[in-house]
Amino acid sequence: MKDFKVKYERLSDEFETYQSFAESQIQMLNEKNIELSKSLDALANIVEISRYINSNLSDDNLIPMINDMIIGILGVTYSSIYLIEKGDFVIKATNLPSENMAYTEHNYLDKIDKKNAFVLNSRESIFKDSRENIADIHSLIGVPIKLRDKFIGYIIIEHTLWNYFSYEHVTFVTSIANQIAIAIENNFLYKRIQESAKKDSLLDIYNRKYLRTFVDGKIKDNSSFALVMMDFDDFKQFNDSYGHLYGDEILVNTIELIKSRLSSKDLIARYGGEEVVIFLNRENNEDLRSFVESIREDVCSNVISLNGISKNTTASFGVSYYPEDGGTLNGVLDKADNCLYLAKEKGKNRVVTTKDENP
Repeated sequence: MKDFKVKYERLSDEFETYQSFAESQIQMLNEKNIELSKSLDALANIVEISRYINSNLSDDNLIPMINDMIIGILGVTYSSIYLIEKGDFVIKATNLPSENMAYTEHNYLDKIDKKNAFVLNSRESIFKDSRENIADIHSLIGVPIKLRDKFIGYIIIEHTLWNYFSYEHVTFVTSIANQIAIAIENNFLYKRIQESAKKDSLLDIYNRKYLRTFVDGKIKDNSSFALVMMDFDDFKQFNDSYGHLYGDEILVNTIELIKSRLSSKDLIARYGGEEVVIFLNRENNEDLRSFVESIREDVCSNVISLNGISKNTTASFGVSYYPEDGGTLNGVLDKADNCLYLAKEKGKNRVVTTKDENP
């Protein structure tokens, strides 16, 4: 009987030990499953964000949309995305009540200057008295946005709960920051390709096709404008005498001169060969004929030098006006072209407009 009792107690102890071990193993497996589930969820979110970004590269609101996704996925109080422009941080997306609450007023500025990821947790409000009438922030992370190791911005995420963020969140947000960097680069390349399709490769001004689209839009908006058709005088003679390289230099140099005289609301386009069309905005009702005359004088007095050749060139200009000279682009262009023909016929190097007494 005594031996039986000893055996029973031993078996009971062994069972309790085994039970304790089994429970600890089950607990450990459950924790691993939870961590794995979190990792899978995070990976799924990253894949979803990546897919979303790649399908919206051309959208100008892409970064604000990414910021909204961060808020939704992480359930944070505030999220802001900053990019560096001309050496300064510029807020590109935020759900803060005011951009005056941006990072420059915050006490983690020294960490941002290090361009590294960081986590801040504080029982007291991180911003203390620097923010009024909004939720106190007790947990915060900052993740740099880098493009090929070049630091280009920061994602700053905030929560009202203390110890809400950890470096696991940093890992997740870093993956989003990488996606943002790729999106910024791809968006830049996309826009550059789009822009190149609108421009003349030699002169870096808009082409004939884009000119028509642009002016048609102004006609639909019922904007008042003038069209200036310009043609270089005796251009073939320059090409034949001094070569095509010098001819190209004449075009490039002169166009740069004209571009420097135009406002942001004006536009210049290559219409064909050495013919150029200038769109002039008329909102300020200035004397456009005098303005075009001043451009003609600049072109005439401009000395163009290349490979030991230094020459002046001249150009003729025809000017028409919308809506006075027609209700369509073709109608206004035809009038400008007629004025250009008259300018050539009258001796070149002159301006003729539809408002002249004897155009």
